[in-house]
Amino acid sequence: MVRRSILPLLFFVLPAAAPLAQLPVAEPAQLAFEQGRWEDAIAGYRAILAEAPEHRLSWLRIAQAERELGRHEQALAALEQAAINLAPEAMIHVERARNLVALGRGDEALTELEAADHLLLRARSLLEEAPDFDSLRDEPRFQSVYRSVRRRVFPCEGKPEAAQFDFWLGHWEVRGPDGTLLGESRVTRDEGGCVVREEWRGAGGGSGSSMSVYLPSRGQWRQVWVGSGGNHFDLVGSLVDGEMRLEGTIEYLEPENVVAFRGVWAVGAGGLVRQRMEQFDLVSQTWQLWFDGFYRRLD
Repeated sequence: MVRRSILPLLFFVLPAAAPLAQLPVAEPAQLAFEQGRWEDAIAGYRAILAEAPEHRLSWLRIAQAERELGRHEQALAALEQAAINLAPEAMIHVERARNLVALGRGDEALTELEAADHLLLRARSLLEEAPDFDSLRDEPRFQSVYRSVRRRVFPCEGKPEAAQFDFWLGHWEVRGPDGTLLGESRVTRDEGGCVVREEWRGAGGGSGSSMSVYLPSRGQWRQVWVGSGGNHFDLVGSLVDGEMRLEGTIEYLEPENVVAFRGVWAVGAGGLVRQRMEQFDLVSQTWQLWFDGFYRRLD
């Protein structure tokens, strides 16, 4: 008789999956506010205050809803309660300004905006877009507040060094020294002026993009490029005699290799920008041309 060894079947019992956490649901008052149902929002926030009188945002939301309904005196009264309950002080001043403008009290509105700016207001888009402020936009006091807020939100715009690469901004056709079309490039300033971004499309079908950032702590620029062929370079440097000069390394995907690399960007005759890139050859111990392109504006 052949004895068979019967191996026990092992059953692994997985623990029951934990129930999925429910998505947080906004309070009815908040939903009403977001949907512009202002009377419902007021009623909802008053219900919150009945249970939690210390809820600091409720009075601010009530004031905003009252303003949307055109009840500006009621809105101002609600803002006084918001201040007592320590709602965000800068926004209280802004809301007062919006109501005061509607009531024809422009000078008082400007004083409120100046107070909000003193409290480090950051509501740039509100100053730019709120129709409440249309009648004030040309006022020097309003412009002063707006410039101050914009500098706070976009500090790079206030740094002259962050504009050193601006000569490269634009939509470009790029050709080689012999006139051969190499590709097309768009270079923009993004992220509040803190980044110079290039989007490259080569005539042969390749592509790539770079980000250049000014580093205040080093007084230098850093550029990181990634190409569709897998190569990327990382360079640092600065503006010297009107030319942006950066150096670092380029890394190739195939074959894997890291080589010393450098580039120069300079403005030439007729507004052309020349970008010349070189890599170091270990065999010959010399710098060899990697890219030489002349950028001509298309816009």
